[in-house]
Amino acid sequence: MLISSIKHPAQWTSFVTSPILMESLTWIKNNAASVSPGIHELGKPGWVVNVHGYTTAPRSQCTWENHGVTVDVQYMIEGVEAIDVADVASLGAPTLSKPASDAELFADAGVPVTQVIMHPGTFVVLMPGEAHRPKVAVNGPAPLRKLVVKIPVDLLVER
Repeated sequence: MLISSIKHPAQWTSFVTSPILMESLTWIKNNAASVSPGIHELGKPGWVVNVHGYTTAPRSQCTWENHGVTVDVQYMIEGVEAIDVADVASLGAPTLSKPASDAELFADAGVPVTQVIMHPGTFVVLMPGEAHRPKVAVNGPAPLRKLVVKIPVDLLVER
């Protein structure tokens, strides 16, 4: 997991060695403020950005998820949310698998978590095996607008 602010590239550029990840972060920096809602292809198979909004909810109403073959780059455009993160192995067996969207969903196992608070300009990179529970309200439910870049793991390796 990598957490930083898109506004301060000097804090994260030295850690980003994958060209596709760097391209994704550059795309966010250049386009997040003006991109329209929906799913946008970014030029390679499976490399997409989903721009959407929702209202955050109490933790008990939020669902754990994991992606086995894609990396999530989640970026907050407007609003605030908490994202809980845990090792997927600590959550037990998935309650639902959706192979078409590379998603496994899990019940709350009451395990210790790392909490990431997403403010406008914050991004987090979540790798396969880093299960996450987004949509968690901070100081009560509130609307937000965010984007999620999906990067197939095989694109992270330069060929």
